[in-house]
Amino acid sequence: MKLNRRIGTWVSWLAVLSLAVVFAGCSQQTSSSKKSSKAQKIVLYSNSLSAGRGEWLKKEAAKAGFTITPVSMGGGEVINRIISEKNKPVADVVYGSSQFGLAKLEQKGLLKKFSVDWEKDLPKSDVQANGYYYPLTKQIIVQIADSKTPKSDLPSAWLDLTASPAKYKYMVPNKTGINGQTNQMVIATLLNKYKDTSASDGVSPEAWPAIKNYFKNGKQLGNPELFSHPIAAKKATVSYDFSSDLLGIKKVSNFDPQIINSTDGNPQVTEQVGVVKKSGDTKNAERFAQWLGSAATQKKLAKQFNTWPVNKQAASAINPKEKALLKDIKTINIDKQWFNKNINKWIQKISLNYFD
Repeated sequence: MKLNRRIGTWVSWLAVLSLAVVFAGCSQQTSSSKKSSKAQKIVLYSNSLSAGRGEWLKKEAAKAGFTITPVSMGGGEVINRIISEKNKPVADVVYGSSQFGLAKLEQKGLLKKFSVDWEKDLPKSDVQANGYYYPLTKQIIVQIADSKTPKSDLPSAWLDLTASPAKYKYMVPNKTGINGQTNQMVIATLLNKYKDTSASDGVSPEAWPAIKNYFKNGKQLGNPELFSHPIAAKKATVSYDFSSDLLGIKKVSNFDPQIINSTDGNPQVTEQVGVVKKSGDTKNAERFAQWLGSAATQKKLAKQFNTWPVNKQAASAINPKEKALLKDIKTINIDKQWFNKNINKWIQKISLNYFD
């Protein structure tokens, strides 16, 4: 009996120990799962989340194991926010801002250097940052009008919109809108003719009467409002938009657009992805950037939103209609150093002097 009792006691103790091990294992797995889940959370600052892109990206990222918090702002605002938060960064990843904005962040030491395995699939001319940020999609900013508008009633160049008296009914950004990347590139295009690197604001004095005319005679874009909406609402004959939006104008604004191939050139930007420098581990942010720029993800984005991926392995997904629209478009390259040195001065001057 004593032997049986001892055996029973040992069996009971073994059962208790087994349960303890099981629960400990479950506890470790739960703890590990929570830790993993927490580690995969990404705060994403971007100017490329409109028209359903933010929700789409959130769902696709979740499938890949990332929980992202998308924060939507204008391209210029994204850069200024990251700079203002340099002592206590919030964002993990910056996406969509151009080579102009990311270059500014790199110069200020706010980006973490990292590598991606798809760099080999990028045109060498588009890789400009030695690992601090990488190009994803190209955008060309073009003037647009309703296809029913006769070409004789339209400007032939961006600078035609700076004439006085006004010859055209056109759209300009409002005071809030000039913080957006697209609007800032339009302003830089207008100022490019007057570029003077010896001047304190980077342009000759003749630039500002032209800019004054541009804002005085234009119709301000509402906030928020689609670039194409003023034409649909008959508030303007001429507007502008970025290239990935062109094929969707008929659906969202109910008119067929025509593109004005401006003779003074149309600005182009390359949307980038970068990892914000923070204390602690940034590996999950780097993995997210790796996933975002991969050929598989870029193909999906191109098919869903008519983007133009830089990744050569994703080029087959570019919409052929968009290719046809942009085939003969004249482009202009804005000096990155000149732009970054002076853009804040330009925006301040415009905000203080050329708005009611």
